[in-house]
Amino acid sequence: MKKLSIYLLSALAVVASSCSDLTELNINPTKANGTIDPSLLVPTIQMSHSMGRQNAARFFTYPGEWVNHWSGSWGNVEYGGKGIRNNGYFARLWQDLFYPEAVKNVVALENIADNDPEMVNYSAIAKVLRVETFLKLTDCYGDVPYFEGGQGYYQSILSPKYDRQEAIYNDFFERLDAAIAQFDASKSSPSTDCYFAGDVEKWKRFAASLKLRIAMRLIKVKPDVAQQKAREAFEAGVMTSNADIAAVKHAEDYETLGAGNGYADIILQVTGNTGLGITQYKMTTEFFKSLCAMDPQQYTTPPYRRYLALDPRLLLIAGVYVTTSGAGLPAWGDAVEVTELMRKFNAGYAGNQGPADLSATVDGYINIGGYLTLPAQDFTYGGGNQGPGENGYQGEAKTRSVWAQGITSAMVDAATWMTEEERAELKRAIGSYTVPHAMYRLSPSRTIMAVDSPWIHMSYAETQFLLAETTIRGWGIDTETAESRFAKGYEAAVKQFSLFGVSAADMPSDEEIQDYMTTYLLPEVAAGGTRALEEINKQIWILHFMDPIEAWSNLRRTNGMPTAYCKWYNRYPSENQSNGLRPLRLTYPIEEQSKNTVNWQEAVDRMGGSDDWTVPVWWDVQNAQ
Repeated sequence: MKKLSIYLLSALAVVASSCSDLTELNINPTKANGTIDPSLLVPTIQMSHSMGRQNAARFFTYPGEWVNHWSGSWGNVEYGGKGIRNNGYFARLWQDLFYPEAVKNVVALENIADNDPEMVNYSAIAKVLRVETFLKLTDCYGDVPYFEGGQGYYQSILSPKYDRQEAIYNDFFERLDAAIAQFDASKSSPSTDCYFAGDVEKWKRFAASLKLRIAMRLIKVKPDVAQQKAREAFEAGVMTSNADIAAVKHAEDYETLGAGNGYADIILQVTGNTGLGITQYKMTTEFFKSLCAMDPQQYTTPPYRRYLALDPRLLLIAGVYVTTSGAGLPAWGDAVEVTELMRKFNAGYAGNQGPADLSATVDGYINIGGYLTLPAQDFTYGGGNQGPGENGYQGEAKTRSVWAQGITSAMVDAATWMTEEERAELKRAIGSYTVPHAMYRLSPSRTIMAVDSPWIHMSYAETQFLLAETTIRGWGIDTETAESRFAKGYEAAVKQFSLFGVSAADMPSDEEIQDYMTTYLLPEVAAGGTRALEEINKQIWILHFMDPIEAWSNLRRTNGMPTAYCKWYNRYPSENQSNGLRPLRLTYPIEEQSKNTVNWQEAVDRMGGSDDWTVPVWWDVQNAQ
């Protein structure tokens, strides 16, 4: 992996240096002359989606807050959480990442490969990568320069026109169809391809699956077209297993090579203001609840709800961190991740029925043990250095995130299913007795915060969930039941954590996966209608916990599903600049007003004359079912 990453980064350096003088690249802009190696362009485009640390920090400030997975970063709170515009942050995806990098290189790849009969697979890959790149751009901004975008060198177009999103989507379908038909296993493919190492059959399945995703965007604005295109995608052959996942695996030695997952890295690097040395990001209450099956029984003093079972992914996605300041406990500032020990501690209780004294927890806290409890109603805290709450605010009384307290040394001693060494390590983390300052926080796990964590562009699990949705909608694409599709998707969603380096021994067992799914999830799908759609899209929302752009797009196409979890809170109405609403698009970069005035104005006029982030994109027909 490290050798591949070194090679790819060297490739990027070659591409970057080669592009410093574009006049030397081509004699004829419609015919490759060998100066640019197209096998270097492919990974360059693929890696641009993972973003660098700084761009991730700026851009994900907004969709990262609006989809309600993680909260707590100052930037998230100050801008995304309050609904305050920052034009520099809005511009990052447009003018720092995609147009100068991904789009430019896609256009270069097209011009090299499209007219060479020996490079049909490179040409087909370029078509798919164009669609993938522009899908994020148009879903974030709406109308964007598409047909003329990136053509400054090849066609001398320095002020490209903005194309209507409907026209862009129509071209997406045409290009993906052409790519699927074009792939030819007898022709050469790039071995540097980060997704599939040049496997054209996997590329076909990725293209068909991407077409399915795009088709489902249209369920409100053009449901008949959505149904037709979804059927075509299925018949073309979508992903068939986790072996088909389109993902970039990053290097382990990020600090030297700079090739890491930018989003994971910024989550890791953004630390709290208490000197804890762990991320400031916290799992929101809703995200936590989505990964629990809760007992409806209410406890009135205090008003707890007990969990019945935890989703097998919970402690793969979230880490349990311990920070304390009491006698016999780790020094303040130490941060110990005890996720796997807590998993084992939980698993030891048959049916998750902990000892009776676990119900006597400190008021307002969640007990992460065999008897995890959850307040029936949201509660507040005084803030200060306790850190961010449900919506990430510090220093004020706001709804807090999932924290916990109260596991004692005696409870650990009773965990006879653990080894003596494991009990000793867990006791060191929690201390010899319960101290009010001991906090167990659910933050992103070390697994997903690792800079070598993969960036998943599209997964087999997503295709199965989307196909399950088509069945619930009565489209009759095939005869397989929604429950069967859902089951395949859920199992794949759990098992794809192997891409993050989770060992087979640490992965949830097949029995755990099946028990949780059969007992708590499939009944919702079997109910059909809105209940089924909510459950399916809850799983899609969970699936995209590291890709907030896609999560944001999916919640907009479904009018906010999963509605019980995917929330945005307008906590500061006096500062809010979105009329108290979760924004529906990003506004265009300020530079477009001065450098591409005529075309920018034409696009703005189509939105009613104002570049407003509460105006939906074309496919987001509000209030449609």
